[in-house]
Amino acid sequence: MSETTPKQQLMVARQYLDKLSIFITAMVDFFQGTSPSIDEELKHIKKLLSGKPDYDGASELSVKINAAMKKESKFMQQKNLDTLSQIQNSLKRINELDVVDPAVKEEVRQFIQSLAPEKNNTSSPVVQFEKALQLFRKALSNNVVMQSQADAQAQDALHAQITQELQELIAPYYANNKDDKTFAQLQQKLSSGLEHSELLECCLAMIRFVIKDVIKEASTANKLIHSIHKSLSKINVGIKSTIEKSKSRMKKRTAQNQAMQKQINAIETALSDSQRIEDLKREAQNYLSKMQSSLSASEADERAEQEKMIALLESMQKRLTELEQKAQGYRDKLFEQRINAMTDTLTKLPNRMAYEEKIAIAFEKAKREGGKLCMAILDIDHFKRINDKYGHSVGDKTLQIIATQIKKNLADTDFIARWGGEEFVALMPDADINDCLERLDAMREKIAQLPFMFKGNRVSVTLSIGLTDMVEHATIELAFEHCDELLFKAKEGGRNQIQFSPS
Repeated sequence: MSETTPKQQLMVARQYLDKLSIFITAMVDFFQGTSPSIDEELKHIKKLLSGKPDYDGASELSVKINAAMKKESKFMQQKNLDTLSQIQNSLKRINELDVVDPAVKEEVRQFIQSLAPEKNNTSSPVVQFEKALQLFRKALSNNVVMQSQADAQAQDALHAQITQELQELIAPYYANNKDDKTFAQLQQKLSSGLEHSELLECCLAMIRFVIKDVIKEASTANKLIHSIHKSLSKINVGIKSTIEKSKSRMKKRTAQNQAMQKQINAIETALSDSQRIEDLKREAQNYLSKMQSSLSASEADERAEQEKMIALLESMQKRLTELEQKAQGYRDKLFEQRINAMTDTLTKLPNRMAYEEKIAIAFEKAKREGGKLCMAILDIDHFKRINDKYGHSVGDKTLQIIATQIKKNLADTDFIARWGGEEFVALMPDADINDCLERLDAMREKIAQLPFMFKGNRVSVTLSIGLTDMVEHATIELAFEHCDELLFKAKEGGRNQIQFSPS
C-alpha cells in the first residue's frame, strides 16, 4: 500500500474542512433566531466560512460563540422549563372544565405526567406544543358540540313555549270563527307539532289576524265616536236654538207685559178722569178687550213655543236612547272579548293573562293589609305519556276533567288558572299554609282515585304540587320561583305529593 504524500493529505484535510464549513453554515441557519444575543456572531461566522473560507477568523470567532452558547444554554433550559410549566397549567385548567369529555380529560392527565422536564435539556418543546394543541382542539370540539346541544335544547324549549302561547292566543279567535279554514289549519298545525320555520309562519299569520281585528275594532269604535259626536252636535244646535227662542220669547213677553201695564195705567187714568158712569164702563170695556186680545196672543205664542220645546226634547231623548243602545252593545262586545281573552278555551278556567292580573291585585292587598295569601302550582304527572300513548284528544279530555275537579275542590274565594300545558296555578287568600295544605292534599287524593278509562285501560292520574306562603316573599316573581322549585322537588321525590314551605 502506497503512502499518501503531504500534498494528498492536505487535499483530504481541505475536503474535510469544506464539509465541516458546510455543516457549520447549515447549523448556523438552523439556530438563527434562537438567541438574539449571539445572532450577529452566527451571521459573521457564516460569512467567514462562505465563498473563500477564512478558517483563522472563523476559529477565533468560534471560541467567542462557544463561550456565549454556554451562558445561553442555562437561559434556554430555564425558558424551556417555564414553557412546559405554562403548558401544564393550561392543560390543568382545561381538565377543570365540566364540559370536557372524560376521555379527553384522561388523555390530558397522562400527557401532563409525561411533561416532566429533563435536566440540561435545551431543545425547543415543539413536540409538546403540538400535542397540547391537539388536546386543546379535542376539548374545544367537545365544548362546541355540547354548546350546540345546549343551544338546541334552549331552542326546543323556546319553540314549545311559543307554540303553547300561540295556542292560547288563537283559542278565542278560533272559538268565534270556527268556519274560518285558516284558523282551523293553524289550530291543527299547532296541535300536531311544527318545525321552526312553520312556527314562524304561524306567528306571522296570527299577527296579521290580530292587526286586522284591531283595525276592525278601531273602525267600530271610530264609527261609534263619530255617531256620538254627530248626535251631540245636533243636540248642541237644538239647545242653542232653544236658548235663542227662549230669549226672543222673553223679550216678546216683556213687551206684552209692558203693553198690558200701559193699558192698566190707562184704565186707572180713565177711572180718575171719567165723570159719568157710562163713559167709565165704555172705557173699561175697551181696555179689557185689548187686554184679552193681548193675553190670547201671548197664550197662543206660549203654546206654540211649548210644543216646539216638547218636540225638540223628544227628538233629543230618542237620539240619546239610540246612542245608549249603541254604547251598551259596544260595552257588551268589549266585555265578551275581555272574557274570551281571559279564559282558557279548553278548560274554561282563567288563563295566564287573568292570573297575572289577579296576582298583582291579591299580592298588593295581602302586603298592604297584612293578610294571608298562599300560592300552589299543580302539575299532572306523566301527562306526556297520556298524550303520546292515547292521543291529544284524550289528553285534552283529561285536562278538562282535572280542571273541573280542581275548581270543584277549592273554596269559592280561591282562584285557579291554567298556567299552560298540564300546569295550573292556585291563589288561596285568607288561609294559612296548613289550611291550604290540608285542602290541597284532600283534593290530590280525590283526583288520584278518579276512575280514568283510556281505550279500555284503567289509568290513575295524579298531581304533584308545590305550595308556598306568598307573604314570606318580597316579590311575586320570587314567590313563583320558590313554588316552582317545590313542585320540582315533589316530582323528584316520586310525584303524587305536595312539597310546601314554610312548614
